Amino acid sequence: MRIVAGLTPLASPGSRAVSDEEMTFTTYRGYLAAICSLVADRYPHSDGLLAGVAAAVKDGSWRLSVPAGTRALSARAGQFLRNGWATEILLRSPRVIGGPDIIGFANHWAPVQAYYAVFEAFNAYALAIGLSRPPKTHAALLQWAADQVAREQSPFVLPWTMRAKGAPGAWSFDGCGSIAPATISNLAAPTAANAPHLVALALSTTRRRQIDEHRAGWIRGLPPTAAGTPRKVMPAATLSARATAMRPTTLFDLLYRLRIRSNYQEADAFLSGALTTDDAAEFHDALTGVVAATLLTTEIYLAHIVGRPALEGCLAGLAIPASLEPYSVRARTPLW
Repeated sequence: MRIVAGLTPLASPGSRAVSDEEMTFTTYRGYLAAICSLVADRYPHSDGLLAGVAAAVKDGSWRLSVPAGTRALSARAGQFLRNGWATEILLRSPRVIGGPDIIGFANHWAPVQAYYAVFEAFNAYALAIGLSRPPKTHAALLQWAADQVAREQSPFVLPWTMRAKGAPGAWSFDGCGSIAPATISNLAAPTAANAPHLVALALSTTRRRQIDEHRAGWIRGLPPTAAGTPRKVMPAATLSARATAMRPTTLFDLLYRLRIRSNYQEADAFLSGALTTDDAAEFHDALTGVVAATLLTTEIYLAHIVGRPALEGCLAGLAIPASLEPYSVRARTPLW
């Protein structure tokens, strides 16, 4: 897996008009590349990004408080895992069987596949740790994920532990380690130095969108004005209080935001927003890298609590073509 670097900038002012689709694509490509850059810089490893993540996860304090081999991998949890692994294969297969010309089209659906690969793996995770029912809705899953990454027993490492809180103008973050978020443009090309700030920006803008989606409902729930008419504007103090009371926003919310934008709102950004085939490939590389690292973290945790043989037995039920094995969960099994 290569790390996205040297991203193509947007056209300079005066050279040509920059479309909304290009702006959106460049923003999300930068956010995803920043996640990969942050991870590669924080967990450097001669064998690449995933090996660095695996070493960091295995070195986590959770292994001291989570008993090994004390849980069973139920048949239902196994189904969820295979669903997630199969979805990841669909996500990554265009790079193998389609070639560079097809990636721009694959990116239209890639955020949807990325989100669901993680969603299915998290359902398996939830069942394995003892939940009688996995989170069935997106809201329940995202709430559960925000809670999980903050627990001492969680295997997730930074930046998955980063959580944005608060209201516009008063953002706060936890799970950031020594990172102090700074102001940065959403169009900045990711570097090792600015990647943490771009990731923080991705979380805060995702949270801003969540607040905007709640705003209309919050206004409808307010008492009428003194004149007895429905309110059209929410008082700033009330908005701040409601936003502050919301659950934390995480990278999993960013994946969901990408999924919604790709699926319903801004498909053209992913279809035609890339400047070149290299840009499309860089977006796809970064997205699949984030998904693979997320699944790997879950797999290491599950291998610890249910035993590696159980996890390998679950994987044995998935017939992966030899050409796709290097781009699938099978390539991660040595890291478990």
